Amino acid sequence: MSIGTAENPQSQHYTELLRVKQPLHCAISFHYSDRMLPVLHASADALLKRIRRTSFYYQRWNNTLAFSINNAYGRYARECAARYAAEHGTMDLPPSPLQEKGAAYFPRIFPADKARAYSQTITELLERNDSVVERPKESDLAARIRAPLRTLGTDILDAVRAPAIHDALLRFFRGHYRIEWITCFRTFPAKRVAGSWLWHSDSFPPHTCKLFLHLTPANVETGATEFMTLADTMAYRRAGYFGQFKDERFANLEEFAAAHHLPYRPFHFDAEPGDGTLFDMNFFHRAVRPEHAFRDVIQFYFLPSPIPWEQQYERDVEKLMAVTGNFPKNPRPGASVTASSQSMMM
Repeated sequence: MSIGTAENPQSQHYTELLRVKQPLHCAISFHYSDRMLPVLHASADALLKRIRRTSFYYQRWNNTLAFSINNAYGRYARECAARYAAEHGTMDLPPSPLQEKGAAYFPRIFPADKARAYSQTITELLERNDSVVERPKESDLAARIRAPLRTLGTDILDAVRAPAIHDALLRFFRGHYRIEWITCFRTFPAKRVAGSWLWHSDSFPPHTCKLFLHLTPANVETGATEFMTLADTMAYRRAGYFGQFKDERFANLEEFAAAHHLPYRPFHFDAEPGDGTLFDMNFFHRAVRPEHAFRDVIQFYFLPSPIPWEQQYERDVEKLMAVTGNFPKNPRPGASVTASSQSMMM
């Protein structure tokens, strides 16, 4: 789906084809003067927002991104899976637990002593206020460590090499996958909550997922991320809770659940240093602030791939040394246009 300004702003005529998969196929033709353009754009934006928040659109894509982005990712994922099947024969892969549950836990995917050593390195970087430390607007809640492949070392990739993680990613992608970016952050104890500490669903493209490599314990006291299943996520959306933009997120959904007769059953995993959590970011989840100490996590973001991730890594190593946190509008390797999940929600 495409919304935007006309290619020629001086034109007296503009036609936008609004494409949505069955049963929402429709074509809308606009004839306007330049004076009417802002009004038409506002009306189109409101219409698109309503369409992208329908149960149909969420059920199909589990996000509110433009149809063109979702379609590009869906097509590319199918191509990659078909190539893998052609090269490896008929596969009898069980379904991914992420499809319904949204998150899965994998113990001991990385040496615990190395994980603790990386956490100590982060402490030292923060203490000397190193230039690789990025303190966002909400600096009392978290700090980011830039370029973790360079700052901490390439050994962090061993988490992706763990057999359990490879098998889980193979089940999710039904084929090869690649690392699109890697980030690292520390969460601090804080009295307030904001942003990701509120119940929300991100708006990343379909057929993508994230892996947390835990460097410190993550539990109720030290800040374990809470998740909801697909069924519960969709139930809350049907009741009117989307948790997409920051001004519509709640810190607690128990009252909303009671008012709408919904189950409130978030779940979390108690993780130790070296454990991993694989999850779909577009299901409802929230970060939980530590009551004491802090929480350190390395985060990997994955996309489909026609070749093994290590082969693609060799081609992308310089790019992966940088931190973006964005997703490409075109999922094919080499695409340069990116957009953050927040800015591309609508």
